Amino acid sequence: MTHADPPDEIHTPVLIVGGGMVGLTLAVELGTRGVDCIIVNDGETEATHPQGNTLNARTMEHYRRLGIADQVRAAGLPADHATDVVYVTRFAGWELARLAMPSVTEQLRDGPRSEHMKLTPEPLHRANFFYIETILKQHAGTFESVDMRFGWRLLKFEQHDGFVSAQIERVSDGNRQEIRCDWLIGCDGARSTVRQALGVGFDGEGGEDDSFMRGRMMSSYVEAPGLLDLMPLTPGWHYWTVNADARSSVAALDAKGKYVALTRVPPGVEFADVDPAASFRATVGADIPIKLLSSKPWTAGLALVAQRYQDRRVLMAGDAIHLFTPTGGFGMNTGVDDVANLAWKLAAVVQGWAPPALLDTYEVERLPIGQRNTAMSHQFASAVANLEIPPELEDGGAAGDAARKRIGAHLATFTEEFRSLGIQLGARYQSSPLIAEDEETPPEDSP
Repeated sequence: MTHADPPDEIHTPVLIVGGGMVGLTLAVELGTRGVDCIIVNDGETEATHPQGNTLNARTMEHYRRLGIADQVRAAGLPADHATDVVYVTRFAGWELARLAMPSVTEQLRDGPRSEHMKLTPEPLHRANFFYIETILKQHAGTFESVDMRFGWRLLKFEQHDGFVSAQIERVSDGNRQEIRCDWLIGCDGARSTVRQALGVGFDGEGGEDDSFMRGRMMSSYVEAPGLLDLMPLTPGWHYWTVNADARSSVAALDAKGKYVALTRVPPGVEFADVDPAASFRATVGADIPIKLLSSKPWTAGLALVAQRYQDRRVLMAGDAIHLFTPTGGFGMNTGVDDVANLAWKLAAVVQGWAPPALLDTYEVERLPIGQRNTAMSHQFASAVANLEIPPELEDGGAAGDAARKRIGAHLATFTEEFRSLGIQLGARYQSSPLIAEDEETPPEDSP
């Protein structure tokens, strides 16, 4: 449901700030339960620049429960597309290592015999999040209880005894609206207006700018249909170029020539002075036609978790409370799991079958998971950043062959970054007052 010019003040049980993957998933979760909510997002549309590329098994289980798993699997790479992770010197150079992984078609065909389906009926899916946001927005719009206001932003809010007052503004014309909500949920990303207004800081690691995947990076959305014809190797899904001067992480988006490439911004160079197309050509190792569709700067190497997830009637989820480096693909998936935990509790409180104190368990349960998942992602990122590249790696002859064999054997051990079933399915809430613990020693946590 959408809304044009509302009255002077309106009441809603839940106000969601932020209409990305996490905010939209929360809107769908609440819509499924018949809970009235308003979701505001300062952009008029969903994201147009690629983001992450992995919807893990737990996220796909949530989308199965919400009735959209089939739609999600139809987005992104075709079901029969290879999902191999391939390490190369450059696209036109040598293949160093390959982590062979089955396509979705192969996993679903093999059923429980597939490694990824021994524990779940929904194996992970490779699809960029900007495709999935469209599906989530369309599905959220089918619920009468969900009032979607894209093109609106939160200006301010204030907590009172029993409610939150907020003011939102339509970006296009400055029209302002007063909202009275029972609960305000900040799903508004890394620069969260909600978190900053609460004065909540981050704890964790990050801030270095000393290597690839640890510091200033450029994300480039490119169209290069000739790349597949150029590559002297079997296509995969995710490519890592490994060389002394042009390392990158490149993911195929649609099997038709569109890619998202992550490259390092050289020390001392401003973002505005970087030529993303030239950076991509350097990773290719050949001068092929490239169309730059969009680019944006970002910072890698972060493993930050908010000091608090809740302040009275204001709660937060997703990047507003935890910042990841994309190694492992844990960030958005942790956010979706956040709101799956939060949504049923909000519904219980709003519908009157649980006391407000139930929502206090959200932080108790989810903050340790944020700490666990960011730590593992940072560990994977450090392994990539600390990779020592032999100077003779791209040389011909015996010395080059030996260097490529040596580094290829090392790269072949990076399997857990792309599987990590323990992270996907192994969350447990040992400190939760909702869980009755037994006297047995919990099993050791493992990715």
